[in-house]
Amino acid sequence: MHISELIDRHRETLASATAANAQRTFFAHWPEAPSGKIYGESANADGEAAFKAQLNAPFPHLLQMAEEGTVGVETSPYGFPLGITYPKVGVDALVRQATAARTAWQALTPDARASVLIEALEQGARHFFEIGYATMHTTGQGFVMAFQSSGPHAFDRALEAVAMGHAAQSSVASDVLWTKPMGKFDVSIAKTFRIVPKGINLVIGCSTFPVWNTVPGMFAGLVTGNAVIVKPHPGAVYPIAIVVGAVQRVLQQCGLDPMLCQLAVDTFDAPIALDLVRQPAVGVIDYTGGPSFGAIVEREAAAHGKIVFSEKAGVNTVILDSTDNIDKTMSNLAFSLSLYGGQMCTAPQNIFIPRDGITVNGERISVEDVALKLREHIDALVGNEKAGPSTVGTIQNEATLSRVWEAQGLGLPAVRESAALPQPGFDKARSVTPLVLRADKTRSDVYEHEWFGPISFLITVDSFDDAVDHVARSIRDHGALTSLVYCTDQARMQQAEDAIIAAGAPVAFNFNSFVWVNQSAAFSDFHGAGCNPAGNATFADWSFVTNRYNIVGVRKQA
Repeated sequence: MHISELIDRHRETLASATAANAQRTFFAHWPEAPSGKIYGESANADGEAAFKAQLNAPFPHLLQMAEEGTVGVETSPYGFPLGITYPKVGVDALVRQATAARTAWQALTPDARASVLIEALEQGARHFFEIGYATMHTTGQGFVMAFQSSGPHAFDRALEAVAMGHAAQSSVASDVLWTKPMGKFDVSIAKTFRIVPKGINLVIGCSTFPVWNTVPGMFAGLVTGNAVIVKPHPGAVYPIAIVVGAVQRVLQQCGLDPMLCQLAVDTFDAPIALDLVRQPAVGVIDYTGGPSFGAIVEREAAAHGKIVFSEKAGVNTVILDSTDNIDKTMSNLAFSLSLYGGQMCTAPQNIFIPRDGITVNGERISVEDVALKLREHIDALVGNEKAGPSTVGTIQNEATLSRVWEAQGLGLPAVRESAALPQPGFDKARSVTPLVLRADKTRSDVYEHEWFGPISFLITVDSFDDAVDHVARSIRDHGALTSLVYCTDQARMQQAEDAIIAAGAPVAFNFNSFVWVNQSAAFSDFHGAGCNPAGNATFADWSFVTNRYNIVGVRKQA
């Protein structure tokens, strides 16, 4: 496969993605519906068959060799071990192979690197349905969400990063004849500007979104000339292994070293993330995960001058002030609280409401009535035999389930208690309905930290102003990836917008249709503000790509 052919083949895709990044309008290169009419009538059956054939077998689609045997400890939250093993490669070998592979890759033009990566995405997209089943049975997401989050939505985020990285590198001429007039004569210097990556790019993945949260940093690193080592969560390897395998195959087809992108699989008992972080050759680190380990990664990196792009944890907030339609408002909020058992970094947790209630079309509705409405809409969703189980999904980690029972034992009044939710066809599935507790602002000791999972709090405060103050302070102190405000008064909306943006978080207003605050659209939404304690990364702004390389000049007397 000639790279020049790939440049021609993917020129239009790259141009469209670059334009979408600039314009921020709706753009999706891969359709999100898992439809046979789009992806082929047998695509779903073929993907499920591939998933079932992979169970209890070595993963065959990586080109890296098993230096130290094999490893694999994944278990489906739907109640069975996957039994998949992956080649185990030592840290030193990973670094050595990455270092050897990057020279030829760095020598390519930005056009060439971007085109090779788009080809890898296109070939990887042929496996969307297998990726969907792999994600379902490592994260616990329902199938449709798993298909979308790790398939089209994730691949769009990867393409977004490729286009942003390509645009940044292409904004500077690669070579120029520089001529300075000196009166009776000129002096000319031939200048070349070379992209110099900051080192091997390590990407540390999470258990709940092993592709969506991994591919932005992975492809941003690759497009800017870095070699990449992907260190997935031990409980969620399979989905991203498919993507890494696709990248390796395309690199090999192009005559490049496939070890430019490697998978580093470990176990819970023998983790290797910090060993990789401490490697001198590693210069850039992408981290998604809990704040305690994230802080360790950041400290280790800072001590050695390494760049870290982090997404850790925050406390996402909602303000209820007024609405034109209480049922649409509560339906939207109920879905956001229920989707994937609250295990999204964007899921709401703290819902602030004035103690005298909210206004609905000029009528005052009490806190008790709002709580009842919220419960009714959660009940209607999770009780729907068709939509409920797939929307809620299952709990990825036992610790999350324990956290639900811990919260339920706090002694706070319940808007809605959590209970087991059957998942048809999976008798041993770890699945529960949302828990919503009542609190007032005196219980900040309880709600002012993240309760990861299907846990939220309806918190009474003195007034709308008080709610805004609580939200802004929470963002500054604890971070947030989303905030949501229901308000029909323009002056109050502006007040909330100014306060929340100043605190460093994005804000959404009056969502009451088929868009939810949990969602983040590639090519339009900047996921993660990067300026509050929830993390310093933004998918994908200029800094997300430009901080991965430097531009170094060469001057020759003409």
